[in-house]
Amino acid sequence: MPKQSSQTQQPPLTSEGEAVVGRDDAELFATFRSAIDNLTHEWGFVVVRTAYAADEATDEQQWLVALGRLRAHALPRNENTEMYPNTLAFPVIAHRSILGGASYDTVRTAFKAWVDDYVRYKQEQQQELSTESDEEKEAWESDVRRDCVLVVEETALALLLQAPDEPVRKVLPRSTTTARDGVGNVEPFVVVVDATDPKSVPYGGGGPYTGWMRVYAASLSQLANDLDSGNSIDELCPAREYLGQIPLYDGSPCGKLIDPPGGTEGRYKFPKGTPRGIQAAKAMLGEIERATGGAFM
Repeated sequence: MPKQSSQTQQPPLTSEGEAVVGRDDAELFATFRSAIDNLTHEWGFVVVRTAYAADEATDEQQWLVALGRLRAHALPRNENTEMYPNTLAFPVIAHRSILGGASYDTVRTAFKAWVDDYVRYKQEQQQELSTESDEEKEAWESDVRRDCVLVVEETALALLLQAPDEPVRKVLPRSTTTARDGVGNVEPFVVVVDATDPKSVPYGGGGPYTGWMRVYAASLSQLANDLDSGNSIDELCPAREYLGQIPLYDGSPCGKLIDPPGGTEGRYKFPKGTPRGIQAAKAMLGEIERATGGAFM
């Protein structure tokens, strides 16, 4: 996997090529440092908000409700788990003008930059304060994930706001996109974005890896456990069968696929089977690109 260069020297870019954080504006870096500095033994995920209500007062009230429900649904309910409910943390990074409507690629680039900057900052801080008798400390002290980040976009925010205060355990059918009685009956989710560039992940058949998937709020503790067990986001992400499907992590070994509106009839079907060797993988990707016009992510 190619080594990525430092992102603090070259600010993260939006999908339109605009800087997420300017060279002279370190507001989000400072926000990230502050949020992570307060964590020592917690587990959880960094949450990036990309959806906001038009009115700021309404937005603040809605977010308090949404975050409370995210936490309530994400709390582990297995008494044997080592992930204690009172140590679950969701440090939030939000900025309406900078992050509002940001793409997953933009969030990935920014998150990687924030993490790299924070680790470097802690290492420099420890060097300045250390003595020969000091024990070396980890630059990242908590168990909050830094290999992925959660995104609350418009649909996720709407579902969190309409979710019950306590989780209702039910699983959507494989082809379900919305509940029969409206969005409020669908189990709330967030989007987990891999910190690793999906283009660096070898192609393994089916739909090319997107670098993100939906995850039920109630499955977040299982996701954290699977990642702690050595799995990676790309290994846990179900491979798409048809163009337009959305991968979903629900805590099961295979996950689920959410069909696009109208179903999969007439949709491009990705080739099955695992390619044998690099050249075969390149050939399959070339076939997919030609068939979809390059819009297969």
